[in-house]
Amino acid sequence: MRSKEDKIMRKKLFGVVLFSALFVGLAIRMGFSAEAMKVGYPAPAGAFLPIWMANDGGFFKKHGASVEVAPSGSSSRAIASMLAGHLDILAGGGTGGILTQLKGYKDLALFGNVINTFVFSVYTHPSITHVSQLRGKKMGVTQFGGTLDFAARYYLKMSGLEPGKDVAFIQIGSMPDIVVALATGAIDAGTIGVPTNLLAKKQGLRELADLSQMGVRYALSALLAKRTFLEKNHLQMVGFMKAMVEATHYLKTHPKEGMEVMRKYTKIDDAEILKPAYDLHIKLFPRAPELAPEDLKLMLEEVATTHPEAKQANPADFIDDRIVKEVIKSGFVDQLYR
Repeated sequence: MRSKEDKIMRKKLFGVVLFSALFVGLAIRMGFSAEAMKVGYPAPAGAFLPIWMANDGGFFKKHGASVEVAPSGSSSRAIASMLAGHLDILAGGGTGGILTQLKGYKDLALFGNVINTFVFSVYTHPSITHVSQLRGKKMGVTQFGGTLDFAARYYLKMSGLEPGKDVAFIQIGSMPDIVVALATGAIDAGTIGVPTNLLAKKQGLRELADLSQMGVRYALSALLAKRTFLEKNHLQMVGFMKAMVEATHYLKTHPKEGMEVMRKYTKIDDAEILKPAYDLHIKLFPRAPELAPEDLKLMLEEVATTHPEAKQANPADFIDDRIVKEVIKSGFVDQLYR
């Protein structure tokens, strides 16, 4: 009798295990993940506002994407975490993603981008009114080899000055420290981002150039992931992309709610700084986070300053834009903006 009951129980257990295995297999094939996708961003910058709104506004959940959003630290640290399987998506992973791929890690791809230009400004002492006056002067940057450093050098080159020769570069350490150095006369110019530029303006320093108005294409907030991850989680990633699109539309049409999310993540409570910072980013956010090879050309030039092989690289080789193209082709974006 006992043996018969054991056989029945074993059959029931086998049925449960078989059903569970089939369900998990189906879930994997459909692109569902048992755990939430982990999305990181390197700093509390306004460029990542669509991700914050998609998370806090419930748009990820609405479109079937299970997502956890958290600061990830520097891009090099975040990419190391991604390669180890602890991070799935990195916002702002453009330069680091390109460099990592050049080193041989081909299972990485840039699959979208939220801002495709510099969001920096060159500030100077009030007495400097033209870029030509920077000849023989000192310019501060956060760190040599960083994006701010590259943007400053690019601006000077486009203005007919030779960085390092006509203008000396000094590594300061942080954007607020650059403002202090400018105010005390330790340097004559500095490249800073939002919202530090607004703090500089309040202190009476001069905005010599708004680099977002240069017409430069640069994938400032490119989205990075493993190619295998994008393939395995295709349906969730379509939901992720739709959430990003809808969150951006919401930010453009609900500034009060949008500024509250920006305040939460950036810790900016000063309305005189928060509103201009918000307005600037809203103008730069595209309807859909598309990424074109053209957006990576200047980035490859930046990487080539330390890795010459980047000069010969094809920008399209670093991109997998199938998901964002699928969302656009579906008509989802056009429906939102009718």
